[in-house]
This record gives sequence, structure tokens and C-alpha cells, in this order.
Amino acid sequence: MTNGVQGNKPHRVAFCTPTVTKPLPAYLDAMEASIPALEAAGIDHRMVFEIGSPYISAARATMLRKALDDGAETVVFLDHDLSWRPEDLVALVTTPGDVVGGLYRFKKDDEEYMGTLALDSAGRPRGRFAEGTETLVLHAERIPAGFMKITRQGVARFMRAYPELQYGDATSPHIDLFNHGAHEGVWWGEDYAFSRRWLGCGGELLIIPDLDLNHHSADRAYPGNFNNFLMRCPGGALDPNREAT
Repeated sequence: MTNGVQGNKPHRVAFCTPTVTKPLPAYLDAMEASIPALEAAGIDHRMVFEIGSPYISAARATMLRKALDDGAETVVFLDHDLSWRPEDLVALVTTPGDVVGGLYRFKKDDEEYMGTLALDSAGRPRGRFAEGTETLVLHAERIPAGFMKITRQGVARFMRAYPELQYGDATSPHIDLFNHGAHEGVWWGEDYAFSRRWLGCGGELLIIPDLDLNHHSADRAYPGNFNNFLMRCPGGALDPNREAT
């Protein structure tokens, strides 16, 4: 699937955002700007918010249940302090894979990205073109959940693998995808705990590196594009110290 449409049926997507008060203006502007692109791609979209919950894993589990009950085929988790280009949100939805995300910067001056890549035996990132597309994806070991999708099939796989993380009505249980805490002597945050479990049940973690994602504080944006960052790293195509060949 490259355009969000399966035959004549629109692909139904739920965008889920937890927030203590309300999303930042940059998030709202990015979402509003994305609506025409989503509709042009044939994507039937819904918004789900969970406002005021101090527990982000519980907020995401609540939103996920609502999205699934509404028939969502794909659930996209978006943090309230991110912004993006419309085409980047469409790419996230339409790139094949049960779990696909984008990496964005920490809120600090040094350009450093959340998440870790899966490397080959030579220490290089493992990448390929997503099935049936010209979109490059990289394999990851850990990803943040602020710009991440999971398909309905992916949720079902996770639920089968981790029944102990289900709760609520037995006929339509919630699943705590982002259950966090201590594991083998290390404290795991919710994003990386999900990543660990997803890989543990045989799933793939994929990222789209060429996304323009901005991470916002109240008064400053931290813009980033992970693909461009990699190209500027030592040995990359844009490394200023690389010798011309």
C-alpha cells in the first residue's frame, strides 16, 4: 500500500495524542496543514486525545482502545510537542510495516536523536526500501513513540505475545503497549520498553530517516532530519572532512 487506499475503501487511521493540558500551537498547525494531504491520499482520519492523565502509558492504552473500537486499521501516536511536514505524516501512515516511526531530536543544543539503530556486522545501519515503495527505511533497536504508527495486526500480535499486559473488559481489553519499569536490573521508559517487547515477539522496528520533525519547547523549536544528520556524520556523503573521490 503506497497511497492509503485499499480498492475503493479508504484506509482508516486514528491519530492519538496524550497531553496534560492542550497540544502546542506548532502541533495544531502541523495537523491542520496535513488534513488536505491525508484526504488526497485517501486516508480516512480520526483524532483521539487523552487530556490530563499523568500516566502516559495509561493514556496511550485508553486512546488505543478507543481507536480500535472505531475500526482504525492503523493507529498513529503523536506527541503534543512535535510538528512535521504534511507529506511526512502521509509517509508514516502509508509506508508498509506493522511498526514504523521517525526519530526526532532531544530538546538540547547538541543535535542528538532519540532511538538507536540496528547495525550490521560492519557497524553500518541496516536499511532497505519498504516493500512496494521507493521509501528508504532503516531497522532500529529502539524508537520513540512520539511519531510512530502501529497497525491493527501489530496490536493483535503484541496482545497474543503479552497477555499479562491486558486489562479491563475481557471482550475488548485494553493493552498496555507502553508498560514501563524495571527489567533485568535496568529501568526502562515506556518507548524503549515497547521497542524491547516488540522485537521480543519477532516484530520489526522500522524508521523513515528522511523526515523533517521539529521538537518544541514552550519558546523554541529543535528542528531535525535524521537522514541529513547521518549524511553529515563522519564518512557520510555530507561529511565536511570527507575526501573528494
